[in-house]
Amino acid sequence: MAPAQIHFIINPRSSGGNTGRNWQEMESAIRRGIGEFTYEFTEERGSAIAQTARAIKNKADTIVVVGGDGTVSEVVNGFFEPGLPAKKPNIVILNQGTGGDFCRTIGAPADLNLALDSIKTGRQIKVDVGRIKFIDASGQNAIRYFINVAGCGMAGEVVQAINRSSKRFGGFSYFLVSAQKLFTYRKKKLTIQVDGGRVEKHEVVTAAICNGQFFGGGMQISPGSRLGDGHFELVLIEDWNFLQSLWYSKNLYNGTIARCRGVTTRSIQKISIESENADDHAIIDCDGEDIGRAPLQIEIIPGAVTFRV
Repeated sequence: MAPAQIHFIINPRSSGGNTGRNWQEMESAIRRGIGEFTYEFTEERGSAIAQTARAIKNKADTIVVVGGDGTVSEVVNGFFEPGLPAKKPNIVILNQGTGGDFCRTIGAPADLNLALDSIKTGRQIKVDVGRIKFIDASGQNAIRYFINVAGCGMAGEVVQAINRSSKRFGGFSYFLVSAQKLFTYRKKKLTIQVDGGRVEKHEVVTAAICNGQFFGGGMQISPGSRLGDGHFELVLIEDWNFLQSLWYSKNLYNGTIARCRGVTTRSIQKISIESENADDHAIIDCDGEDIGRAPLQIEIIPGAVTFRV
């Protein structure tokens, strides 16, 4: 049997730049733990997509992501590039991110030795993927894939603000920016169609389509979500005013948001969302990245990628 081909995709800016600074030491420890492997560093936002596609074409058996949720999401997007072989590698994560929401749900380790154990003996988990069609920053139709949470409304505007900042406070940045947005955000009037059913009108703070349980650096937006059950959970936060948003923030962190007034949840497989007012754009949050705006269409691809943890 040929030796396994293991390829690392490393975000050197993750963990506040510690990943890049400590790579030589990490590389030596990895070679002691698993033997030979190949690796490359991400260079800019989006570069992990092409790197992943290239690794798949080169018949990698395992792709190890050294970074956070954003890098993991890019790697998953690389699985859907055109012209790839049908056989796809497993994904292993060494969590080095600031938010870590998907990593928290799937149980990805931040410890190098535990990640090496996942490569060698970890259990396989098939994870559903969402395909989202939307309008990008240039006004063009675009497609992206997500594994954790996608949505629009206040969450999208918070993510947009954070991604323009330094993220130096890690997950706490999400809380700080959310608190600031409470003073200025106005609810979005949206039309929503779920699973091809009737068109509904909602005035929302946030509409979240959840594969994972957490977003926003530890907010448990959808405690009932399961990564491989073939469904998303749609969470609509509709009627919160400023004081209610402050009061219910604790429920976002302790997993009891569904008990709150103005919150509805349901299981879905596909959804379409449009802004009633074409000039009032609903910014999209897709796995912690602000990728564009509504109108959007989302559908699930069951068990599309396999992780090893």
